[in-house]
Amino acid sequence: MSLDTERDRFIEDNGLLFERLGVTRMSGRILGYLMVTDKEKVSFSEMTEALQASKSSISTNLKMLLQIGFVKPLTIPGERKTYYMLSPEMDWKAYFSERLEMIGIMNNMFKKGLTLRSSTKDNAAQWLREASEFYDFIIEEFPAMLKRWEEKSKTT
Repeated sequence: MSLDTERDRFIEDNGLLFERLGVTRMSGRILGYLMVTDKEKVSFSEMTEALQASKSSISTNLKMLLQIGFVKPLTIPGERKTYYMLSPEMDWKAYFSERLEMIGIMNNMFKKGLTLRSSTKDNAAQWLREASEFYDFIIEEFPAMLKRWEEKSKTT
């Protein structure tokens, strides 16, 4: 299998992974392409050509990746093009801390939903209890994991 074929397969697999995660396949394909291209920065037109996708699809999905912080735009003085690259400033700890905050909000919704139910013994109530217990566990354990990551990243 040629390197180009392996890269193409990787890009598609990344797209399928993103789709399974509830994100668009194109977002995953864009990120996959940026992971395996030998170019430090890629223009919008290069991306549309390489991924054989419409400008609107690339634009919409780039906006989402920019918002998350996975991708960074780059402009060069004197050039009209905007280039894109994997964000070297990506703060993984902040990214996951933000997700933990969202888990806390969702957990509060589960708990509130349980208190607003007439029946606390049916399947939906059981679902809410199990979800909340799991989220309580994640919320309790995750900060220690982040702390271990900080300590590990200081030594590397």
